[in-house]
Amino acid sequence: MEWGSSIHGADATATVVLPDFMARPALRLPTIPLVNAATSTHSACATCMVRHACLPSWAEPGAQAPLERTPIARRRLRKGQAVFREGERCEYIYAARFGSFKSVASLSDGREQVMAFHLPGEMFGFDGLATGKQPTTVSALEDAEVCVLPYAQLSEAAGTSRSVLHHLTSTLCAELVNERRVAALIANTRSEERVAAFLLNLSQRLHERGYSSRAFQLRMTREEIGSYLGATLETVSRCLSSLARRGFVSVHRRQIEIVDPDGLRAHYAALN
Repeated sequence: MEWGSSIHGADATATVVLPDFMARPALRLPTIPLVNAATSTHSACATCMVRHACLPSWAEPGAQAPLERTPIARRRLRKGQAVFREGERCEYIYAARFGSFKSVASLSDGREQVMAFHLPGEMFGFDGLATGKQPTTVSALEDAEVCVLPYAQLSEAAGTSRSVLHHLTSTLCAELVNERRVAALIANTRSEERVAAFLLNLSQRLHERGYSSRAFQLRMTREEIGSYLGATLETVSRCLSSLARRGFVSVHRRQIEIVDPDGLRAHYAALN
């Protein structure tokens, strides 16, 4: 379940005003295996290797963690199992405790479009707040676990803590910035640039979560990467081979090693 070696030496398996639609009766959570339905935020986060990137890091210095006394459901999923499906009501925000996920939207012609990938410590489900319904289906790319946070209580915490409000707003803005970045990448760059940018972005996000930034295994398929980047499976494979021939990366099936990160960054910058 690990992306790669952890720079901390830890095992990856070891976690504002309320909109009107949030006041409706609670929706039953998806029927996926429950690890512990009555785990406090403090005890659930204490053993989580990505707690520095999630809710515990949102507290002000010396203050208790957000939702300290709120029971947080932790739910375990098998590879391919959905956390939630497109069209379901949005009442919860999810944090990846371990494992990785993909967000997929259904197109009018029946095809599926990969909208995002979510790594350990990252939160998702916010895009459903706009209409009250989830616009995508999020499913596990590997055996994984999520923490399920009631948005109503997260919103309440944001109303009483400037730090929580700041981090919540920053998280929402970061999603918007990333969506615009990907749209600009697809519209204005060649395929090899997109793949290079994807690897650099993935490397940076893994590093921020305590994993190796240079050697990691792709949990998504080349077809899924292509869908995300607006390219075909064959194009993604060809671009990876090209980057390997130039000595920037080493590719063995899904195992990636960024051999020359500075060179890869310089190459991507030169292409732009």
